[in-house]
Amino acid sequence: MRRVALCIIGGGLTGLAAAYRAASKYGVSTLLLEAGERVGGLLLSEFVEEYLFDVGGSHILFSKSEKRLRSLLRHLRRVGWFVHRRVTRIYLRGGFVKYPFEVGLADLPPETRARVLKGMIAAARERAKPSNFLEWIYAVFGEGMAEEYLIPYNRKLWKTPLEEITLEWVGGRVPNPPLDDIIKAAVGETVEAYTHQLVFMYPKKGGIEALARGVAADAEESGAEILTSAPVERVEHLGNRLRVEYGGGEIECDRVVYTAPLTAAPKIIDDLSSESRALLSRLKSVPLAVVGIGARVRPPFIHWVYFPGEETVFHRLAVLSRYSAYNAPRGGASFIAEVSFRSVDELRGVSDDAIVRKVVEGMEYVGLIKASDVEVASVWRWEHAYPVYDVARSEALKRVIPELKGLGIVPAGRFGAWEYLNMDAVYSRGTEAADEALVHVDRRTADEGR
Repeated sequence: MRRVALCIIGGGLTGLAAAYRAASKYGVSTLLLEAGERVGGLLLSEFVEEYLFDVGGSHILFSKSEKRLRSLLRHLRRVGWFVHRRVTRIYLRGGFVKYPFEVGLADLPPETRARVLKGMIAAARERAKPSNFLEWIYAVFGEGMAEEYLIPYNRKLWKTPLEEITLEWVGGRVPNPPLDDIIKAAVGETVEAYTHQLVFMYPKKGGIEALARGVAADAEESGAEILTSAPVERVEHLGNRLRVEYGGGEIECDRVVYTAPLTAAPKIIDDLSSESRALLSRLKSVPLAVVGIGARVRPPFIHWVYFPGEETVFHRLAVLSRYSAYNAPRGGASFIAEVSFRSVDELRGVSDDAIVRKVVEGMEYVGLIKASDVEVASVWRWEHAYPVYDVARSEALKRVIPELKGLGIVPAGRFGAWEYLNMDAVYSRGTEAADEALVHVDRRTADEGR
């Protein structure tokens, strides 16, 4: 039986980054197995007639780390990229408010601005110690901002009681606003926040999938092998190695990097304990429908908009033809709307026509398009979109992650390690997983499969 140093399960950005790292830095035999027909995970893009849609949701390239950003952009050298200064809004009280909310207060009525400021000052004085996400929103942002925007938006997105969400994720995803900036914004001064995302990049052609294709090409040029339509069916621990069975074959590996959904691990990993299996069954994620709308309109000068209110079924809408003019025909605009659901059954229970109708009605209501402008519409469904950070997740990861690593399996990524990460962090997790998996691999043994 053929043997390789590293087998990677899952061909999303984490898996592709791990393959590139293993092959380019370590020069060891590397095999990536992807169940789908093409790699990319959530970073997939499709043309419907002349309109291009990022079918896994809106994704952009930015980072607090220049090094991380350079690492991502080098994979786009074949197609190039555009550099944008963020133009983002929140739809609130019938109008578009500058994002982030705390620097858009001048766009709000005076009584709303006063309420937000009063709440922020009170929260700063009280210095409460929150124990869950709901309490954290009140403690950091105050009552006004919490109830005007953050609570309704997050309830709409997460479809989960916010008091059940832990604080493990907020430091990397939700910025803490300085009170000085909020006061300046409230009196009309121009202030920017969340500045590491203020300037972002996006591929010139091919949509966000161009990034996945670029990483895959670089991994293969470095010597990694990538197989698609190769679902993993079984992973068996054999002492100092593992046997992986997949559609069409089997292979022995010294180590495995696992980036597929962690909830699927009990079905394929033989040696997981019964306790770990039970814990993994309690993991939750938010299912998502991504709705692509191609309309014969001039695209609004906005990159994306957040919708906390009930007037729309979607919580976020992106204007992809503002990311790249190649994403729509001349005279047209390419939009994607994201609609989250409470359960997979609810996601499956609504027809494409019904979702499209509700999205178009919402876009018409907020003044972005008219129904008669729509030329194409498509729906893509994802059973896993946002991993939920609750107590069950904390308990599961504490038990399962060490157990998997003890078997020679390194879990990584948004779903492989159940982490809600920005794209730069997803990429880094892949490189780190390859480093961890290969640190104890004997180079001579690893090279036997090459």
